[in-house]
Order: sequence, then C-alpha cells, then structure tokens
Amino acid sequence: MGFAAAIVIVILGLATAAFYYRGNAISARADAAQARADLATAVAVNEANEAAMARLKADNERADKLAADLADEIDAANNSTLAVAKTLADLRAKNADVDSYLKQPVPSALRSLYDSAKGAH
Repeated sequence: MGFAAAIVIVILGLATAAFYYRGNAISARADAAQARADLATAVAVNEANEAAMARLKADNERADKLAADLADEIDAANNSTLAVAKTLADLRAKNADVDSYLKQPVPSALRSLYDSAKGAH
C-alpha cells in the first residue's frame, strides 16, 4: 500500500508539474501574440510618422523655394526702382526743363489722392 501511495504521489506530482508547465506555455504563447500585436502597432505608427515627416519635409522645401522666389522678385523690384531713380536723377541733372517740372508742387486734389492711397496701406 505504501508503494502504491508513493506511485500515486509521484503521478500527481508529475501531473501537477505538467499542468504548471502547460500553463506557463499558454501564458508564453499569449505574451508572444501580444508582443507581435505590439510590434505591428509600432511598425504602423513608425510608417505613419515617416509619411508625416516626408510631407513636412516636402512642405518645408516648397516654402524655401517660395521664399527664394519671393526674395528674387523683391531684389528685381528693388533693382528696377533703383534704375528708375538713377535714370530720373540723371535726366534731372541733364535737362533743366524736367528738373523745373519736377520741382513744381503737386496740386492739392492730386496730393489728397496720393495721401489717401498711402493711408490704405
């Protein structure tokens, strides 16, 4: 009887160990599945972040190009204004009639038109 009880105890011990390891295996499979799901989520988030960064980079490059184009246009306008001012100064220096004409006062009706236009800016 003692021998049979020992065999029953050994079998129960082995069954307990088997159930314990089986539980650990099930838990490990669940953890692995969760890790795969977390990895898929992280990969999707990284792909979305990379796409957003690519859009931001493209927007930044487009803004830089627009700023450069605007700077070129401003430079061209400044050069044109300087050329007109130099031409006018040269003309005034060479032609007394032009200088006399440009020294005349602007009529008040026309001056008020210019003044109101300046106030609108």
